[in-house]
Amino acid sequence: MKTILYVDDEVSLGLVVSRFFERRGDRVHVARSVAEAREVLEREEPTIIFIDMWLGTESGFELMSWIDDTRPHMADTVTFVTGAVVDPNSTEMMFKTLGRPVIRKPFDITRIIEAVDDAEKRVGA
Repeated sequence: MKTILYVDDEVSLGLVVSRFFERRGDRVHVARSVAEAREVLEREEPTIIFIDMWLGTESGFELMSWIDDTRPHMADTVTFVTGAVVDPNSTEMMFKTLGRPVIRKPFDITRIIEAVDDAEKRVGA
C-alpha cells in the first residue's frame, strides 16, 4: 500500500485522485493549502507528494521550500502539478532548477499512476 499526498486547491481534482487511488488500495491525503499539507507531513511520510504550483494565494514553491528545510529526505518524492501557462524562459527554468517532475493540467490519470509507480521504484516501497 502506498501513501499519496495530493496538494491542490481544486477540490474536484483532489476527489478524482483520491477516489481512484483509494479504490486501488492506497492511502490518499488531500490538502488544499500549504498549512494542511504541513499537518499531514508532520505525521506521515508519503510515498509520493503531488503539489499544485498555485494554491490560491499560496505557491507550491513555499511548500517545497518547507519540505527541503524540514523534511529533506522527502524532497525526491515531490512531483509538481500545474495548469499555468508556462513561459519557457521563466517558470520552466524554475522547474528544471528544482529538478522535480511536472505534470500539466488537465492531466490523464495515467500520468499520475506513472508518477506514483516511479516514486515507488525510487523509494523501494
